[in-house]
Amino acid sequence: MTSPKSPSSRRPQNTASNVPPVAENQRKFSFEILRHGIKKRCPNCGIGPVLTGYLKPLPECSACGEDFRHISADDGPAWLTLILVGHAIVPLMLYFGRDEQVSLWLAFLILSIVTLAGVYVILPRAKGVFIGLIWATGATGAAMTRDDRETPDA
Repeated sequence: MTSPKSPSSRRPQNTASNVPPVAENQRKFSFEILRHGIKKRCPNCGIGPVLTGYLKPLPECSACGEDFRHISADDGPAWLTLILVGHAIVPLMLYFGRDEQVSLWLAFLILSIVTLAGVYVILPRAKGVFIGLIWATGATGAAMTRDDRETPDA
């Protein structure tokens, strides 16, 4: 009679020792990176989380050790969320604006719930996607900043 496997032995544990980080010059866009972003997972290994809480990015991946300190998604996730939720809300607004059977307060309530639910679901996933895209392209903006401590040679 065999003993049942423990939950930790069913899946291989990925640590920094067996999931090597990808060199920055070898990173390329792939739909796999987008999938990892939608799942709010590390773009390198796909296992460790990218966010802690609702929107706060982690400094590094807990599974592979990939560093995310240099990545800032800024307004990209909010922009993407606005585009996606807006495309769901505008047709509903047009429908409720022309339908006289739905009262104004009910239309407002439905539109508010759909908007809030859409933002709640999409925003953290959009942030994961943007972190993955910035990681893959290396577009961190670090090369655009100037170190003010350096003085130009006269």
